[in-house]
Amino acid sequence: MRKILMIFVAVMLIFTACAPQQRPLPRPMDQGQQRQQQEQQRAATPKQDLETNESSITQMERVRNCRVTANTVDVKAGTGEAFPTIGTLNRNQEVRVLDQVGNWYVIQMNNNRVGVIDAAKAKPIIKDGDNLQNQPVQQPQVAQQPQEAQQPTVPQQTPQRTPQAQQPQTQAPARLGAQEQQMVDLVNRERTKNGLQPLTVDLELARVAGIKSQDMVDNNYFSHNSPTYGSPFDMMKKFGISYLHAGENLAGNQNVDRAHTALMNSSGHRQNILSPNFTHIGIGVRPSQKYGYIYTQMFISKPR
Repeated sequence: MRKILMIFVAVMLIFTACAPQQRPLPRPMDQGQQRQQQEQQRAATPKQDLETNESSITQMERVRNCRVTANTVDVKAGTGEAFPTIGTLNRNQEVRVLDQVGNWYVIQMNNNRVGVIDAAKAKPIIKDGDNLQNQPVQQPQVAQQPQEAQQPTVPQQTPQRTPQAQQPQTQAPARLGAQEQQMVDLVNRERTKNGLQPLTVDLELARVAGIKSQDMVDNNYFSHNSPTYGSPFDMMKKFGISYLHAGENLAGNQNVDRAHTALMNSSGHRQNILSPNFTHIGIGVRPSQKYGYIYTQMFISKPR
């Protein structure tokens, strides 16, 4: 009997030693501890990278001038080859575009007569003062279906522009600052790697970009829409910038390299940086207590 008891005790000791040890369950955190943990996690996230996910923005303006690229182009009385020819334009001739209807430009010839040309035979160009008015140009009406013994009725008056908004007295910088030039170099390096033409610095556009960055600092916001100037496209027009395509990238970061990396890792910003439509760039950098620096990249195309 004693031997059986000893065997039983030995078996129980072995079973107890092999059984898995239960760990004490963690005590649930109260609300104060949870809040403290969340604040510690937020503090560990680099604040200078938070705003670089802001969507980029881009826009194409209505074509207002074009240059003929074919040897000759027939000017039609309406939007179709079946309409009568009322004139002829030659290569490199420049005309005013009043409207675009499908694949046709409604143009005003040098004799002030209005007609229509094939848009594929002309190239949009920018002239000083284009798209600076606040109201759209009055759209002429042209015939879109051939009709026998009828000519389309179109206005013969030259479209009137509204006065240009008064511009601030600040002048464009003589050259870019060190950070701004560094960012231009990084942008053009990316474009070259992707087989694109480098962008030309437009100092007037750089002035506007600098004013936008300073406006964000002064008014404590981070957005494409300024409470002072409106959208970047409104702002460009108010400062006398003419363009066919335009775009804007914003970044809040501590230095140029980190801002550029964050922008290139964002699809919308990257698309602006590598857009084949743009020809010119302006960059404005201003110190920011919140981010270190605010970077505004403005892009435009000015086909001549």
